[in-house]
Amino acid sequence: MREKPLISGAQVMHEGHRNRLVNKLKCNAKIYEHELLEILLFNSCPRKDLNATAHLLISRFGSLENVLNADCSDLVEVEGVGENIAAYLSVLGKSLNLLSNEICFAKVINLQEFKRFIISRGIPENERVELYCLDKDGRVIRICVYKAVAGFRADVDEAELLTVLSLIKPYGLFAARRRINGICPPDSADDLLAEKIDGVARLCGINFYDYCLVGDGDYFYSYKMADRTVFGAAGVQCGDGI
Repeated sequence: MREKPLISGAQVMHEGHRNRLVNKLKCNAKIYEHELLEILLFNSCPRKDLNATAHLLISRFGSLENVLNADCSDLVEVEGVGENIAAYLSVLGKSLNLLSNEICFAKVINLQEFKRFIISRGIPENERVELYCLDKDGRVIRICVYKAVAGFRADVDEAELLTVLSLIKPYGLFAARRRINGICPPDSADDLLAEKIDGVARLCGINFYDYCLVGDGDYFYSYKMADRTVFGAAGVQCGDGI
């Protein structure tokens, strides 16, 4: 009869640590980012102690979101992270980003509701342009995100946007540049971007409701409310309600 392999004290402690983390999650107890990351890593390495790896990843990239959005080439530079873990984290991040762009149930029927909705989403880790696609009843059916590239402002490619909007076929559209540095008054680059989005929306027969600037805190600037550029006399008509 084959004897069962002995289980070391370290293995028992390791399993106990994992169980404690999972129980914290189940009980809605306070849980830290590195603990959430460690729980995610359980799937990639069922038997390995990942506590130190989770700490190193958070320390290196600053947040769980940044870890999941990091390049594989950067992830593998962290001690304890091999190609399999890096690929797992990368796929998980891409999957979450895809889900965040899918259908949601928020309803935006006027500019004030749009302001509350976008501010409630929190401050992003870097500058981005976000396009909120709405159906006829004002429900947000898709959020398209365009992130800033190092050294450049976030921008939208007209040809790509035309393709995306042609596929989604929204009834209306809000656009927002999300900044991370407080007060961010509009400039000529914002004017050009607003006009670019408006031009594509017109080609697709989509109502372009507003282009807004959103900073940290409660900073919010509406092109429509300020009668700026594209939302002047020749702009789209958008009253208090959609």
